[in-house]
Amino acid sequence: MSVAITKTTRMQQSQDTLYALAGDTGGKALLDYNDLTRGIVQAQQNMTSYYILGYYTSNGALNGRFRHIKVALNPERAASLDYRQGYYAGKQFAKFTVADKERQPEDALMLGDPVTELTIAMEINYFQLNRAEYFVPIVVKIPGRELALAKKGGAEHTLIDFLLEVKDELGNNMTVQNMRDNVNIKLSDATALELAKRPVKYDTGFTLLPGRYTIKFLARDDETGRIGTFQTSFVIPNLNKEEAANPLVLNGQKLIPSVTRVFSKSRDLYVYLQAYEPTQTSVQPLIAFVSFYQGQTKVFETQSMEVASGMSNSLKTMPLRFSVGQYQRLFA
Repeated sequence: MSVAITKTTRMQQSQDTLYALAGDTGGKALLDYNDLTRGIVQAQQNMTSYYILGYYTSNGALNGRFRHIKVALNPERAASLDYRQGYYAGKQFAKFTVADKERQPEDALMLGDPVTELTIAMEINYFQLNRAEYFVPIVVKIPGRELALAKKGGAEHTLIDFLLEVKDELGNNMTVQNMRDNVNIKLSDATALELAKRPVKYDTGFTLLPGRYTIKFLARDDETGRIGTFQTSFVIPNLNKEEAANPLVLNGQKLIPSVTRVFSKSRDLYVYLQAYEPTQTSVQPLIAFVSFYQGQTKVFETQSMEVASGMSNSLKTMPLRFSVGQYQRLFA
Protein backbone atom coordinates (compact mmCIF):
# COMPACT_ATOMS: atom_id res chain seq x y z
CA MET A 1 0.00 0.00 0.00
CA SER A 2 2.83 2.38 0.87
CA VAL A 3 4.45 1.74 -2.54
CA ALA A 4 1.26 2.76 -4.34
CA ILE A 5 0.97 5.92 -2.24
CA THR A 6 4.61 6.79 -3.00
CA LYS A 7 4.07 6.37 -6.76
CA THR A 8 0.90 8.47 -6.64
CA THR A 9 2.69 11.23 -4.73
CA ARG A 10 5.56 11.28 -7.22
CA MET A 11 3.14 11.46 -10.16
CA GLN A 12 1.25 14.31 -8.52
CA GLN A 13 4.50 16.21 -7.91
CA SER A 14 5.62 15.77 -11.53
CA GLN A 15 2.23 16.98 -12.76
CA ASP A 16 2.38 19.99 -10.45
CA THR A 17 5.75 20.84 -11.96
CA LEU A 18 4.36 20.62 -15.50
CA TYR A 19 1.37 22.78 -14.58
CA ALA A 20 3.69 25.41 -13.08
CA LEU A 21 6.00 25.31 -16.12
CA ALA A 22 3.08 25.71 -18.51
CA GLY A 23 1.68 28.60 -16.48
CA ASP A 24 5.00 30.45 -16.30
CA THR A 25 5.56 30.15 -20.06
CA GLY A 26 2.05 31.08 -21.17
CA GLY A 27 0.97 27.57 -22.16
CA LYS A 28 -1.41 24.88 -20.93
CA ALA A 29 -0.66 21.48 -19.47
CA LEU A 30 -2.88 18.66 -20.73
CA LEU A 31 -2.35 15.58 -18.57
CA ASP A 32 -4.06 12.20 -18.23
CA TYR A 33 -5.91 12.56 -21.54
CA ASN A 34 -5.60 9.96 -24.28
CA ASP A 35 -7.36 12.24 -26.75
CA LEU A 36 -5.34 15.31 -27.74
CA THR A 37 -8.24 16.73 -29.74
CA ARG A 38 -9.52 18.35 -26.54
CA GLY A 39 -6.46 20.57 -26.37
CA ILE A 40 -6.63 21.31 -30.11
CA VAL A 41 -10.30 22.33 -29.90
CA GLN A 42 -9.53 24.48 -26.86
CA ALA A 43 -6.72 26.25 -28.71
CA GLN A 44 -8.98 26.80 -31.72
CA GLN A 45 -11.66 28.38 -29.56
CA ASN A 46 -9.13 30.67 -27.89
CA MET A 47 -8.01 31.92 -31.32
CA THR A 48 -11.46 33.08 -32.43
CA SER A 49 -11.22 36.41 -30.64
CA TYR A 50 -8.22 37.68 -28.71
CA TYR A 51 -5.95 40.61 -27.94
CA ILE A 52 -2.16 40.52 -27.73
CA LEU A 53 -0.58 42.82 -25.16
CA GLY A 54 3.04 43.92 -25.35
CA TYR A 55 5.10 44.66 -22.27
CA TYR A 56 8.36 46.61 -22.11
CA THR A 57 10.03 46.86 -18.75
CA SER A 58 11.30 50.15 -17.37
CA ASN A 59 13.62 48.31 -14.98
CA GLY A 60 17.06 48.42 -16.54
CA ALA A 61 18.83 46.45 -13.80
CA LEU A 62 20.74 43.51 -15.32
CA ASN A 63 20.73 41.25 -12.28
CA GLY A 64 19.34 38.01 -13.76
CA ARG A 65 16.51 37.83 -11.22
CA PHE A 66 13.00 36.53 -11.89
CA ARG A 67 10.46 39.33 -12.30
CA HIS A 68 6.79 38.60 -11.70
CA ILE A 69 4.08 39.88 -14.05
CA LYS A 70 0.39 40.23 -13.20
CA VAL A 71 -2.32 41.19 -15.67
CA ALA A 72 -5.81 42.02 -14.35
CA LEU A 73 -9.12 42.62 -16.11
CA ASN A 74 -11.94 44.94 -15.25
CA PRO A 75 -14.40 42.73 -13.34
CA GLU A 76 -17.13 43.79 -15.75
CA ARG A 77 -15.23 42.22 -18.66
CA ALA A 78 -16.10 38.63 -19.42
CA ALA A 79 -12.83 37.28 -20.75
CA SER A 80 -10.05 34.89 -19.83
CA LEU A 81 -6.36 35.67 -19.49
CA ASP A 82 -3.37 33.62 -20.65
CA TYR A 83 0.03 35.13 -19.98
CA ARG A 84 3.45 34.32 -18.61
CA GLN A 85 3.77 34.82 -14.89
CA GLY A 86 7.14 36.48 -15.23
CA TYR A 87 10.56 36.46 -16.88
CA TYR A 88 14.22 36.47 -16.00
CA ALA A 89 16.03 39.77 -16.36
CA GLY A 90 19.18 40.04 -18.38
CA LYS A 91 22.50 39.68 -16.64
CA GLN A 92 25.81 41.44 -17.10
CA PHE A 93 28.56 39.11 -18.20
CA ALA A 94 30.80 40.39 -15.41
CA LYS A 95 28.25 39.03 -12.91
CA PHE A 96 27.98 35.59 -14.53
CA THR A 97 28.63 32.64 -12.27
CA VAL A 98 30.84 29.78 -13.40
CA ALA A 99 27.71 27.85 -14.39
CA ASP A 100 26.40 30.85 -16.36
CA LYS A 101 29.66 31.12 -18.30
CA GLU A 102 29.59 27.41 -19.08
CA ARG A 103 25.97 27.49 -20.27
CA GLN A 104 26.09 30.70 -22.34
CA PRO A 105 28.20 29.42 -25.30
CA GLU A 106 26.45 26.06 -25.31
CA ASP A 107 23.05 27.75 -25.58
CA ALA A 108 24.34 30.10 -28.31
CA LEU A 109 25.71 27.16 -30.31
CA MET A 110 22.25 25.56 -30.40
CA LEU A 111 20.54 28.65 -31.82
CA GLY A 112 19.25 28.38 -35.36
CA ASP A 113 20.29 31.93 -36.27
CA PRO A 114 23.93 33.08 -36.13
CA VAL A 115 25.23 35.38 -33.42
CA THR A 116 27.15 38.27 -34.96
CA GLU A 117 28.62 40.18 -32.02
CA LEU A 118 32.04 38.98 -33.21
CA THR A 119 32.98 38.60 -36.89
CA ILE A 120 34.31 35.16 -37.84
CA ALA A 121 35.91 34.05 -41.11
CA MET A 122 36.73 30.37 -41.63
CA GLU A 123 38.80 28.29 -44.05
CA ILE A 124 38.20 24.51 -44.34
CA ASN A 125 40.47 22.13 -46.27
CA TYR A 126 40.99 18.38 -46.45
CA PHE A 127 44.03 16.21 -47.15
CA GLN A 128 44.52 12.50 -47.52
CA LEU A 129 45.75 10.50 -44.56
CA ASN A 130 44.92 6.89 -45.44
CA ARG A 131 42.45 4.94 -47.51
CA ALA A 132 39.58 5.66 -45.17
CA GLU A 133 40.30 8.99 -43.48
CA TYR A 134 40.90 12.66 -44.23
CA PHE A 135 42.68 15.27 -42.17
CA VAL A 136 40.53 18.43 -42.04
CA PRO A 137 42.44 21.58 -40.98
CA ILE A 138 40.30 24.49 -39.77
CA VAL A 139 41.61 28.06 -39.67
CA VAL A 140 39.60 30.91 -38.15
CA LYS A 141 40.19 34.65 -38.17
CA ILE A 142 38.64 37.23 -35.84
CA PRO A 143 39.31 40.97 -36.28
CA GLY A 144 41.50 42.12 -33.40
CA ARG A 145 39.66 45.42 -33.16
CA GLU A 146 36.53 43.58 -31.97
CA LEU A 147 38.27 42.04 -28.94
CA ALA A 148 38.62 43.69 -25.57
CA LEU A 149 41.93 43.95 -23.73
CA ALA A 150 42.20 43.31 -20.02
CA LYS A 151 44.94 44.16 -17.55
CA LYS A 152 46.42 41.13 -15.82
CA GLY A 153 49.56 41.41 -13.73
CA GLY A 154 50.48 44.69 -15.35
CA ALA A 155 50.34 43.20 -18.88
CA GLU A 156 47.55 43.39 -21.43
CA HIS A 157 45.97 40.16 -22.55
CA THR A 158 42.85 38.88 -24.25
CA LEU A 159 41.19 35.51 -23.59
CA ILE A 160 39.02 33.87 -26.26
CA ASP A 161 36.87 30.77 -25.74
CA PHE A 162 36.18 28.45 -28.69
CA LEU A 163 33.53 25.78 -29.25
CA LEU A 164 33.30 23.59 -32.34
CA GLU A 165 30.78 20.97 -33.38
CA VAL A 166 30.73 18.85 -36.55
CA LYS A 167 27.62 16.89 -37.52
CA ASP A 168 27.18 14.24 -40.20
CA GLU A 169 24.36 15.43 -42.48
CA LEU A 170 23.92 11.94 -43.95
CA GLY A 171 23.96 10.26 -40.55
CA ASN A 172 20.86 11.81 -38.93
CA ASN A 173 22.88 14.91 -37.97
CA MET A 174 24.83 12.90 -35.45
CA THR A 175 27.72 14.79 -33.82
CA VAL A 176 31.01 13.27 -34.98
CA GLN A 177 33.47 15.86 -33.65
CA ASN A 178 33.35 18.46 -30.91
CA MET A 179 35.96 20.61 -29.28
CA ARG A 180 36.25 23.21 -26.56
CA ASP A 181 39.36 25.32 -26.22
CA ASN A 182 40.58 28.76 -25.22
CA VAL A 183 43.49 30.98 -26.15
CA ASN A 184 45.06 33.46 -23.76
CA ILE A 185 46.96 36.00 -25.84
CA LYS A 186 49.48 37.98 -23.82
CA LEU A 187 50.46 41.23 -25.48
CA SER A 188 53.28 43.67 -25.06
CA ASP A 189 52.66 47.39 -25.42
CA ALA A 190 53.65 47.24 -29.08
CA THR A 191 51.58 44.23 -30.05
CA ALA A 192 48.60 45.52 -28.10
CA LEU A 193 48.49 48.53 -30.40
CA GLU A 194 48.79 46.25 -33.42
CA LEU A 195 45.86 44.11 -32.31
CA ALA A 196 43.45 46.73 -33.63
CA LYS A 197 45.03 46.37 -37.08
CA ARG A 198 45.45 42.62 -37.45
CA PRO A 199 43.22 39.57 -36.96
CA VAL A 200 43.59 36.88 -34.34
CA LYS A 201 44.09 33.43 -35.89
CA TYR A 202 43.12 30.08 -34.46
CA ASP A 203 43.71 26.73 -36.12
CA THR A 204 42.75 23.18 -35.28
CA GLY A 205 42.12 19.97 -37.15
CA PHE A 206 40.50 16.58 -36.94
CA THR A 207 40.06 13.36 -38.89
CA LEU A 208 36.86 12.51 -40.77
CA LEU A 209 35.56 9.86 -43.14
CA PRO A 210 34.21 10.82 -46.57
CA GLY A 211 30.77 12.42 -46.36
CA ARG A 212 28.78 15.62 -46.07
CA TYR A 213 29.10 17.58 -42.84
CA THR A 214 27.90 20.72 -41.08
CA ILE A 215 30.30 22.62 -38.88
CA LYS A 216 29.33 25.11 -36.19
CA PHE A 217 32.00 27.28 -34.63
CA LEU A 218 31.67 29.71 -31.74
CA ALA A 219 34.08 32.29 -30.35
CA ARG A 220 33.53 34.28 -27.16
CA ASP A 221 35.47 37.23 -25.82
CA ASP A 222 35.91 36.19 -22.20
CA GLU A 223 36.29 39.80 -21.09
CA THR A 224 32.97 41.13 -22.42
CA GLY A 225 30.97 37.97 -23.14
CA ARG A 226 30.45 38.98 -26.77
CA ILE A 227 29.89 35.98 -29.04
CA GLY A 228 30.22 35.19 -32.72
CA THR A 229 29.10 31.99 -34.45
CA PHE A 230 29.84 30.57 -37.89
CA GLN A 231 28.06 27.69 -39.63
CA THR A 232 28.63 26.09 -43.01
CA SER A 233 28.42 22.75 -44.83
CA PHE A 234 31.35 21.01 -46.49
CA VAL A 235 31.90 17.79 -48.41
CA ILE A 236 34.79 15.33 -48.25
CA PRO A 237 34.98 13.18 -51.39
CA ASN A 238 35.72 9.48 -51.30
CA LEU A 239 39.38 9.14 -52.33
CA ASN A 240 41.91 6.46 -51.50
CA LYS A 241 44.58 7.48 -49.02
CA GLU A 242 47.40 6.04 -46.98
CA GLU A 243 48.48 7.03 -43.50
CA ALA A 244 50.74 10.05 -43.42
CA ALA A 245 51.61 13.02 -41.25
CA ASN A 246 49.81 16.33 -41.50
CA PRO A 247 50.76 17.49 -45.01
CA LEU A 248 50.65 21.11 -43.91
CA VAL A 249 53.65 20.58 -41.62
CA LEU A 250 57.04 20.75 -43.34
CA ASN A 251 60.48 21.02 -41.74
CA GLY A 252 58.95 21.73 -38.35
CA GLN A 253 56.76 24.56 -39.60
CA LYS A 254 52.99 24.55 -40.14
CA LEU A 255 51.48 26.04 -43.29
CA ILE A 256 48.40 28.08 -42.29
CA PRO A 257 45.88 28.44 -45.15
CA SER A 258 44.74 31.98 -45.87
CA VAL A 259 41.16 32.60 -44.75
CA THR A 260 40.44 36.00 -46.29
CA ARG A 261 42.89 35.54 -49.21
CA VAL A 262 44.53 38.88 -48.58
CA PHE A 263 48.32 38.81 -48.94
CA SER A 264 51.00 41.25 -47.87
CA LYS A 265 54.00 42.14 -50.00
CA SER A 266 56.17 41.97 -46.88
CA ARG A 267 55.58 38.24 -46.45
CA ASP A 268 56.46 35.20 -48.52
CA LEU A 269 53.60 33.53 -50.36
CA TYR A 270 53.49 29.73 -50.40
CA VAL A 271 51.29 27.57 -52.60
CA TYR A 272 50.77 23.89 -51.77
CA LEU A 273 49.01 21.45 -54.11
CA GLN A 274 48.64 17.71 -54.54
CA ALA A 275 48.50 16.00 -57.91
CA TYR A 276 46.86 12.58 -58.22
CA GLU A 277 47.60 9.86 -60.76
CA PRO A 278 45.83 6.89 -59.16
CA THR A 279 45.65 4.75 -62.28
CA GLN A 280 49.32 5.13 -63.31
CA THR A 281 52.08 2.70 -62.41
CA SER A 282 54.87 5.23 -62.94
CA VAL A 283 55.27 8.99 -62.95
CA GLN A 284 53.77 10.50 -66.07
CA PRO A 285 55.10 13.79 -67.49
CA LEU A 286 53.88 16.54 -65.19
CA ILE A 287 54.74 20.23 -65.47
CA ALA A 288 53.30 22.58 -62.86
CA PHE A 289 53.28 26.35 -62.45
CA VAL A 290 51.22 29.03 -60.71
CA SER A 291 49.65 31.97 -62.54
CA PHE A 292 48.29 35.19 -61.00
CA TYR A 293 45.57 37.25 -62.63
CA GLN A 294 44.30 40.75 -62.05
CA GLY A 295 40.83 40.63 -63.48
CA GLN A 296 41.24 38.92 -66.84
CA THR A 297 44.90 39.92 -67.22
CA LYS A 298 47.74 37.62 -66.26
CA VAL A 299 50.20 39.67 -64.19
CA PHE A 300 52.68 36.99 -63.19
CA GLU A 301 53.53 33.32 -63.66
CA THR A 302 56.08 31.27 -61.74
CA GLN A 303 58.74 29.21 -63.43
CA SER A 304 57.50 25.78 -64.41
CA MET A 305 58.29 22.83 -62.16
CA GLU A 306 58.89 19.36 -63.60
CA VAL A 307 57.72 16.57 -61.32
CA ALA A 308 59.66 13.35 -61.74
CA SER A 309 59.14 11.68 -58.36
CA GLY A 310 56.69 11.48 -55.53
CA MET A 311 54.63 8.41 -56.43
CA SER A 312 56.32 6.18 -53.89
CA ASN A 313 53.06 5.75 -51.99
CA SER A 314 50.09 3.64 -53.01
CA LEU A 315 47.92 6.73 -53.37
CA LYS A 316 49.98 7.91 -56.35
CA THR A 317 50.09 11.46 -54.99
CA MET A 318 52.73 14.06 -55.82
CA PRO A 319 53.16 17.15 -53.61
CA LEU A 320 53.77 20.50 -55.35
CA ARG A 321 55.15 23.41 -53.33
CA PHE A 322 55.77 26.90 -54.67
CA SER A 323 57.33 29.89 -52.92
CA VAL A 324 56.80 33.25 -54.63
CA GLY A 325 58.28 35.51 -51.97
CA GLN A 326 61.01 36.65 -54.37
CA TYR A 327 58.34 38.14 -56.64
CA GLN A 328 56.53 40.11 -53.92
CA ARG A 329 57.27 43.43 -55.62
CA LEU A 330 54.67 42.48 -58.24
CA PHE A 331 51.88 42.53 -55.67
CA ALA A 332 52.38 46.01 -54.17
